[in-house]
Amino acid sequence: MMRRISIFFLIFLMQSLLYAGNTGKILGRVVDKNSGEPLVGVNIVLVDQFLGASTDANGEYFIINVKPGVYTLECSYVGYQTIRVENVAVQSDQSTRQDFELFEQVMESNEKIVVTAKKPLVRKDLTSSRKVTTTEEIKALPVETFSGIMLSQAGVTEGANGALHIRGGRSTEIAYLVDGVSVANPFSTNGLATSVSNNSIQELTVVSGAFNAEYGNAMSGVVNFTTKDGGPVIKSFLSFYAGDYISSHDNIFTNIKDINPVANRVAEGTLSGPLSFIGKNNTFFVSVRSNNSDGYLYGIREHLPSDSANFEPKKYVTTEKDEDKITTIITYKDEWYIENGGDNKVIPMNPSKSLNLLGKLKFQLAPNMVLRLQNLYNFSRNKSYVHAYKYNPDGTYNYLSNSSNTSLQFTHTLSNSTFYEVKAAYNNRNYEQYVFKNYKDPRYVPTNLVRGTPPSTTFRFSGDQMGQVYEKSNTFIGKVDLTSQVNNNNLVKAGVEARLYTLNRDNFTIGYDRNVYRTPTKVNEAKYIRHPQQISVYLQDKLEYKDMIINAGLRYDYFNSHADYAVDELQPDGKRARASAKNMFAPRLGISFPITAQGIIHLSYGHFYQMPSLRNLYLNPDFLLTVGGTPLFGNANLNPEKTISYEIGLQQQLGSSIAMDITGFYKDIRDLLAWQTITFDRLDGDRQNYRVRRNQDYGNIKGITLSIEKRRTNSEKFSAKIDYTFQVAEGNDNNAAAFYYNALSGQENIKERIPLDWDQTHNLYVSFAINPIDALSISMIGKLSSGYPYTPYIPTSNYDSKPNSDRKPVQKTVDLQAGYRFAFSNVHYRFFVKVYNLFDALNERYVFNDTGRASYTFANRSASETEAFTKHYGEPGVHTYNEYNIRPDYYRSPRQVRVGLSLEF
Repeated sequence: MMRRISIFFLIFLMQSLLYAGNTGKILGRVVDKNSGEPLVGVNIVLVDQFLGASTDANGEYFIINVKPGVYTLECSYVGYQTIRVENVAVQSDQSTRQDFELFEQVMESNEKIVVTAKKPLVRKDLTSSRKVTTTEEIKALPVETFSGIMLSQAGVTEGANGALHIRGGRSTEIAYLVDGVSVANPFSTNGLATSVSNNSIQELTVVSGAFNAEYGNAMSGVVNFTTKDGGPVIKSFLSFYAGDYISSHDNIFTNIKDINPVANRVAEGTLSGPLSFIGKNNTFFVSVRSNNSDGYLYGIREHLPSDSANFEPKKYVTTEKDEDKITTIITYKDEWYIENGGDNKVIPMNPSKSLNLLGKLKFQLAPNMVLRLQNLYNFSRNKSYVHAYKYNPDGTYNYLSNSSNTSLQFTHTLSNSTFYEVKAAYNNRNYEQYVFKNYKDPRYVPTNLVRGTPPSTTFRFSGDQMGQVYEKSNTFIGKVDLTSQVNNNNLVKAGVEARLYTLNRDNFTIGYDRNVYRTPTKVNEAKYIRHPQQISVYLQDKLEYKDMIINAGLRYDYFNSHADYAVDELQPDGKRARASAKNMFAPRLGISFPITAQGIIHLSYGHFYQMPSLRNLYLNPDFLLTVGGTPLFGNANLNPEKTISYEIGLQQQLGSSIAMDITGFYKDIRDLLAWQTITFDRLDGDRQNYRVRRNQDYGNIKGITLSIEKRRTNSEKFSAKIDYTFQVAEGNDNNAAAFYYNALSGQENIKERIPLDWDQTHNLYVSFAINPIDALSISMIGKLSSGYPYTPYIPTSNYDSKPNSDRKPVQKTVDLQAGYRFAFSNVHYRFFVKVYNLFDALNERYVFNDTGRASYTFANRSASETEAFTKHYGEPGVHTYNEYNIRPDYYRSPRQVRVGLSLEF
């Protein structure tokens, strides 16, 4: 109990790696319209907000601690006419400039001048690459989740497995935050544990350049979701849409011609408004999203996991009697026995369902004090297609995850120039992987139901997957941030944070061979509970001058794994020692300055650290050396991975509605993780292999991003955007035995750079939106990308191909959304259609290494499709070599059509 109390207080006193600046700033100058002289003491306030400022002797003002959103700004001064500016957009970590020119008031009048602000095409205080997408822009895009929003931006790519990558970095190098609070899965360091529905997002910020010192534990980028607050009036939103995959590729996708209009369905809604019983400035916001999908990959239940099969030659014994002599004749016939106990129903093999809930309360405790309480909950259940189980679909894993993020944010404004924030959060995540949860479940079947040796290129006739994984993580996060506008030119921020984890993991295999185990039994179990800690401190200064803006900062990070490791990697069953604490210092610098009236150049440089996935620290915690096989070892003494990033970019406005942004970047990445295989002599004298994680991989990424954006105007009812990325993402070719042989020889092997698995040299995204009439909206996103690398294989050849030396086919797709709005009885309706992969393109994410295509292969066919195999073609349960090599999972999803209706009232 004392430890928990101490943790609680420590949380409120310290700040860690992954809280973001979640507020923006408004600044400007007020002058007399006629004379141009600055006006002193002018009042500027945000309407319906407890925020405002007065101009100084130079007519300048600033308002800090402004939450991202769209506001109305009012400027008033005795003797001058009041001006209201609507549609003033504020973004997190950015300064919005709004100047005023006031007219003298010649007669008494309460009339106010109202103008509409325009969002600037060029951000003068942008010192590193960042893209901000607002709630209105999200609604206009044909996307389902935040990942679709990100993938419409330059520098963001999608790997073959669906993981997101920013500027060629690994998917685990991205930090995800909700209202500045980390929602990471600590087992994978940065994997997203709790997502946010699009209807909850006020602003999505993706920082891909050299981000400021307040961000840490990320090497490629930071993604920050700013969620919506409630407003002064009750608002409701409801939406339901459903559909199915519609494709002509029935030769690849089983059951694709059987269209079910509600096979993939989504229901979502929001409710927000004031908590009237305790004051109009206290609000609530609630959102819910439910998704249920059958997927697009199907199997057929020909077999049950409990079925059996026999491929051993069948023995026949006959006798022949010749006079007084009896002869026994034994013959063997190639007769296969395959049990087909299934009902031949079509079964979804990649179904998924999820539920996302968000509840948020805002309390205005005083004009200078705000308290926000928020809970975010996410549940998901899904299965992954396993090709070998296509005709035994009940034998594959279920994946279940539920997570929650509960946070508290208290903001206290000490003066017009200084405020501090205290944030505390508790993240909880549970993950389970199994076929049946009870490992003693009688539905688990013995592993020896198949006798003999079936062909290598055939489907599973019985059995089920026998592994189980259980992960539970609790994360306590506490942070204090102080922000002060020291003068008109210096905005200083400082913070300290602590993160305390409890990681509980249990994984094992179920052994059930009746010759060894009578009932299902745990085998090779690895179980642990660990309590790593992270602490960080940062100091940052934003210097804003007319001709230059500088962001400079320094960050310190501390990490302690609180676990033991094997001191001598060549003797893993020997001495143990406690892993040392890791200390990291990371300087950051960004500079922006104008070169023309509408042109800005920015430069940025920074050091970025993050700890490897914590699974890799604690894997096999008891250092068990199994009999047979090659056991895997973690390494609690791993060093942090490190990236040094450089960037130079140009923003240029072209006319009144077009802007261009071109940026060059370079990243040098060190101490990445790699597996190493080591052979050693055990203390008991036996010789054995094992594999361990080491910091020895290297990466090098360079490239250029280009964005051209055309804004919609009153005269031009369309908007468009082009995002292009050229990049080369390379890493060293890791030899799994290099460390061992280098240790024996005393020489380092020569490292050769090869393309990384997710490298795509060219990526082009084009988005387009048009409103032919006010009620009708149409938007499209087109994507064209280079294929992923793969290692070619030439059968019956002595040629050894260089890893990742060839490319898979080009990836291409077009997504469409069209909607029509109408109103009836104070309710606003919108009928819409969403079509993903409009032209039903076959995008090959995996290929056969001998052909470089997903559609066919020749490798080892003569050895696999033998006469002993082909003569059984046509028998029940026997599927041909060609059918086995039709791999629907090698392709991205085919065309999907969804139709829906939404209501706002």
